Amino acid sequence: MKRLVLLAVAALLLAGCQRASTTRETVMVYTPFPVGTAEGLASAFEKKTGIKVEQIKEGTTRVYSRLRAEKGFPRADVWIGGGGMVPFITAANEGLLEPYVPKGLENLPATRGNLVLRDVEWRWVGAAIIALGYAYNPEKMSESELPKKWEDLADPKWKGEIMMWDPAASGTAMLFLQAALLRSRQETGNDEAGWKFLKAFYANMKRYAEEGPPSLMVSRGEIKIGIHFEHQVLQSLQENKDPQVVQEKMRTLRWTLPPGSPVIVDPIALVKNAPHSENGKKYIDFVMSPEGQAIINEYFFVLDSSFGPPKYLDYTLADLSARAMAMDVDWMGKSFNPIRTHWQNEVEKSHWLWEGARQ
Repeated sequence: MKRLVLLAVAALLLAGCQRASTTRETVMVYTPFPVGTAEGLASAFEKKTGIKVEQIKEGTTRVYSRLRAEKGFPRADVWIGGGGMVPFITAANEGLLEPYVPKGLENLPATRGNLVLRDVEWRWVGAAIIALGYAYNPEKMSESELPKKWEDLADPKWKGEIMMWDPAASGTAMLFLQAALLRSRQETGNDEAGWKFLKAFYANMKRYAEEGPPSLMVSRGEIKIGIHFEHQVLQSLQENKDPQVVQEKMRTLRWTLPPGSPVIVDPIALVKNAPHSENGKKYIDFVMSPEGQAIINEYFFVLDSSFGPPKYLDYTLADLSARAMAMDVDWMGKSFNPIRTHWQNEVEKSHWLWEGARQ
């Protein structure tokens, strides 16, 4: 009998050890980052720490909506990338993000010139620097034919030649809308000229990008202008890493930055009440370390000045700064949801009602 009891205890201990050996620590990351960047960070972090990275990859607006819906029972630990800092500002104001100071960045200032680097309460910090410009096809348009300023895109000559993602899902598109309105406020003191431009811009759009990025349609010659961050175009160019293939692609796809463009950080943040908050902090520390920043620098500018521009880009960080518009962080954070609603109700719907009345 005693022998049977000992055997049973041993079996239980063995089963427990087997369960422990198969149980693995995890961290859940929500991100709209390029697949290459997201997977590169995850793979390197797993190799370094043994912590498995689970990721949900979808557009910024959907990530933000998911975090709002899960506020009472968070599933995510970390949110990285969002078409810039504005969705993070909005999320922080809604109590969705937890303050955290990444290791080694204790002395990082809140701003560097006109560039906002982090939230003053450390609820988010810039993981990369991004600039919103547009993609074009050099075989379809020479540099002298390019729109010289954003307002040129309201000209009817561009009708059917422009594409961007849907602001209902895309942080890239939302920043485009906000930047247009902010330029209007800075120049005239109100939003009126900005909404007038956006209505004309929408009338010129071919459609929203649904199957692939706007840059794909640009490179095929189906449209002339695709609203894009530089890292999105770089990712399209480098789907095949062969330098000869990249150079061939650059014959039909380039990126440019008009004056008065948004140049901002793309943050990383710890989700409030994250289920694996300590692992989330470790992931943030890794992303902001030189090792993590080197991975991000493949497609992005980074905060660490020891890193140069991403490969195949014709701009330096100084070039971006020279073309950057002044940003109103508080207004952008508060206006994110109202602008999206106004766009859907007053621009999209009114346009199609007007088009329907004409037919």
